[in-house]
Amino acid sequence: MALIKDGEFVFAKGYGLANLDDNIPITPETSFHLASLSKQFTASAVALLVLDHKIALSDPVAKYLPEVSKYGDALRIEHLIYMTSGLHEYTDEPRNNGAPWMAFYYFTRDEAIAAALKSKQLEFAPGTKWAYRNINYMILTKIVEVVSHEPFAVFMHDRIFGLLGMSHSDINDDSTEIIPHRATGYAPRSDPRLIKELEQVGIAIHAGDGWVRLVRVAPHFGGSGVFTTLNDLLLWDRNWYTGTLAGLQFTELMDKRIKFQHDKDNDAFGLVWRSAYDHPMLDYAGGDTDASTYMARFPEQRFTIVCLSNMPLGDAEGKAHATLDLLHGWGKL
Repeated sequence: MALIKDGEFVFAKGYGLANLDDNIPITPETSFHLASLSKQFTASAVALLVLDHKIALSDPVAKYLPEVSKYGDALRIEHLIYMTSGLHEYTDEPRNNGAPWMAFYYFTRDEAIAAALKSKQLEFAPGTKWAYRNINYMILTKIVEVVSHEPFAVFMHDRIFGLLGMSHSDINDDSTEIIPHRATGYAPRSDPRLIKELEQVGIAIHAGDGWVRLVRVAPHFGGSGVFTTLNDLLLWDRNWYTGTLAGLQFTELMDKRIKFQHDKDNDAFGLVWRSAYDHPMLDYAGGDTDASTYMARFPEQRFTIVCLSNMPLGDAEGKAHATLDLLHGWGKL
């Protein structure tokens, strides 16, 4: 967990073990899968291209991906960013090989996109409803690749991670790659929810005490797939106020809200605006086979809390808010 104030750590500490096989402790240098916290990074790539005047939020998605032209020009990039596209989630379709859509099983971003686009019609007209869909952010990475003429991971390294000095951050688009200081995912072996979920996808485990090792085998990205450390997230958060990447207009765009034809209007670029302790708060949570993650920023106070867990049942958001409650009670927030 980390507490960041004015671009510096006021607290950063690891608890527990990153690897039970070798008894390796968690530290601020431990690399965690961010799960859905990755969406803000995907959105940041789009933001840079918008500021470069290479794309516009109002551009039809079909301008860059002809395979979505069957849905018409009403589907725009902004609809993907703000989860109001009407696209079906890839998990709504069965896989060709019959395997589950689960990070325990290998599948790629492109397979997920192909499955989602099997539907001849959208679930609803773009902009008329809100629906959380990972496929929106997977397709955004394809648009970035088409416009930049390079793999998404290369773009992210050259335009974001490298410039900010985030040397331990990467897009996990190849599950065979070594990730230094990686936190392996674990869950209690006796947890009935875990046992049931694994049984549903054909995975049997020995009952008893101890832990089940959970590994992310599927290298899909966009809605997830970023691995990073607390130390690197400090640099990412600091940029919100320094404008290192593309000036403060980058922060303004990342914070931007748009009103569509539905009631939900608190989304930003891979982030969500809320109110907490009478202060505006920008946050997001993530969860996957190998992680539970949460990050909340209070821009007026220049204060951010980050909680990363290698337990999918670790409730990072709950732990972060328990900490925020303490800070508020102490008059520190």
